Amino acid sequence: MAGLPKAEVNRARRRLVAAQHVAVVSHERPDGDAVGSVLAMALSLRLSGKSAEAVLSDGLPGRYRFLPGAASVRREIPTGVDLVVSVDCSTLDRLGPPAGDLPVINIDHHATNTLFGEINLIDPQASATAELLFDLAPHLSLPIDADVATNLLAGIVTDTIGFRTASTTPRVLQVAAELMTRGAALSEVYDRALNQHSLAALRYWSHGLSRLESKAGLVWCALTIEDRRNAEYRGNDDADLINLLGTIDGARVALILVEQSDGRTKVSWRGREGFNVARVAEQFGGGGHDLAAGAMITGERAQVEQAVLDATLVALGAASG
Repeated sequence: MAGLPKAEVNRARRRLVAAQHVAVVSHERPDGDAVGSVLAMALSLRLSGKSAEAVLSDGLPGRYRFLPGAASVRREIPTGVDLVVSVDCSTLDRLGPPAGDLPVINIDHHATNTLFGEINLIDPQASATAELLFDLAPHLSLPIDADVATNLLAGIVTDTIGFRTASTTPRVLQVAAELMTRGAALSEVYDRALNQHSLAALRYWSHGLSRLESKAGLVWCALTIEDRRNAEYRGNDDADLINLLGTIDGARVALILVEQSDGRTKVSWRGREGFNVARVAEQFGGGGHDLAAGAMITGERAQVEQAVLDATLVALGAASG
């Protein structure tokens, strides 16, 4: 937050004050930070007297249904909206619901953000967009009650994988403590957002784990549409299996490829300190953070897999050379 231009923050505040009907949106296939940030922003805007919609084009992942405001999530931006606030989305083409000609305030913490908004509030030093929203709240006249605090804490907990990533600074822990004093229950958020998995998700994991491979510090596996069907898993993501792969001892990079029904493959990378996976993801039109990145790649899955493995192994070789 300290690095944000004061003039840009003031422009955002004026835009929000003038707006009558706001849509808060995020990226397709939303993760915990996207969901928590969307819900927190929408609820806070309503507390400040605005009409605000929480919009996720792929809907709300089931594991986040416990969050306050989850039942109000829409899939499309309704008519009558005069301002869009995009949170936790690095590029316009990843934005779930299209904003059309509406003005966009872009709030994000990805270093690869393309500054697609009319107003851009980007802080790569923040552990999560939810942390950035907490810092911005007093400057944007956005109140934080227990429900808003719970959603912000969910965003921070999930993006730091339970305060385990290198982005977990003393400041992050201070923010989490402050959110707890405002009514957020850390134990519940942690348990429901990170520890609990459906039976279908674990069946889905078994398909990927059965074909886990390793080479030169890289571990990877793939999940297919048939795997989802056989496991009766309703999502089109990896059910957070990538976070498990990232814990494998000796692996410098973990990646997972998830076949989509539209001819694309979703690829997620996790890296250890000293290897920037975002640079690999950028080769495929993706992006993210140094240690966590992703891309959506069009093409036949086997060819995509080979191209991704080749590029990652080349980068690993260069990093170790």
